[in-house]
Amino acid sequence: MSLPNVRVSGRSFLLTALLLAAGALAGCDDETVGPETRGTLTGTVESAETSAPIPRANVTTSPPTQSVLTGEDGTFSLDNVPTGNYTVTASKNDFGSRSVTVRVEEGQTTNASILLEPENGTEADSLSAQVTNWFNDPINRDSTGADSIFVDVEYRAENVGDGAIGRYKVFFEIETADDGTFRFEAERDSLAEGEADLGGFRKYVRSDAQSVEVSDTFIEPSGSN
Repeated sequence: MSLPNVRVSGRSFLLTALLLAAGALAGCDDETVGPETRGTLTGTVESAETSAPIPRANVTTSPPTQSVLTGEDGTFSLDNVPTGNYTVTASKNDFGSRSVTVRVEEGQTTNASILLEPENGTEADSLSAQVTNWFNDPINRDSTGADSIFVDVEYRAENVGDGAIGRYKVFFEIETADDGTFRFEAERDSLAEGEADLGGFRKYVRSDAQSVEVSDTFIEPSGSN
């Protein structure tokens, strides 16, 4: 039995071999390149002097991911962050910015705690604030007991510095019997040198308040932007 004559040129053989090798490499890439791994980055931004939370501080990362503002409790959260090392920076007007370095691991939550120093430590001393009175106010809709509990708070703020205050904030912490700590921020305008304000607020707290205290103050001098 005779075999048919088959002639394969050197050029054709080389081309075929290159095509096969390229296909093999493509198959290897499909198998070895997986989806990008990600984790979660959370944290808190607080005053280095008082440990009070700093709301609405700007939080950024390097390499860049997202830019977020802290909540009223000073916390922030970044989801779906690619794994790796990051420099996390927090900044806020009247505070110096500060950075910390963290590593985000696959499927894990990494926490960053950042403490900011006031740019002018004497400014906070220009405002004196204290709670003057507070009481729990349960709201009963029937005879089964209180359906809602509010705490009513009265406070006094005084400009004890040199110069007028254009705007100020007083931060409060309310400790409750069963539901932890609640926070409240009161903001007022225009407090002349030596002048005092009497203010108050009402806050829903779910369970009886045990204590109400001033946790921090913030001021803007008169005439600042």
